Amino acid sequence: MQLEDGEKAVRFARSIIESYVKQEALPNEDLGGVFRDKQGVFVTIHTYPSHMLRGCIGIPEPIMPLQDALKEAAISATHDPRFPPLSEKELDNIIIEVTILTPPKLLKVSHPREYPSKIKVGRDGLIVRKGGYSGLL
Repeated sequence: MQLEDGEKAVRFARSIIESYVKQEALPNEDLGGVFRDKQGVFVTIHTYPSHMLRGCIGIPEPIMPLQDALKEAAISATHDPRFPPLSEKELDNIIIEVTILTPPKLLKVSHPREYPSKIKVGRDGLIVRKGGYSGLL
């Protein structure tokens, strides 16, 4: 992915968020290129200038084209259950961050004590599963 694609992703997420919050028709442009590939994505909303978390929702697995995942994550971030729904009056005071994920890979080790040496904080995200439950770190 190129820098221009990242900029396009942020602009698209912002346009989706603004249209959704204002209850306007959502943009339906085809972003093409890498946005047609299946990828996971997170959309994070922070307040400006205080930079407080306002919403963060994502689709961690590459189950749909990036453009569709980006649209779903952007809409969902506006009503993150940890916060009140984003309001129209907040739109001029938010920062949108888009994190496009690489496909998850199974981390194989001989013994659980090897996990720390295989994981780098700040580089690796983790999907932890046990039974029917899962969580992201």
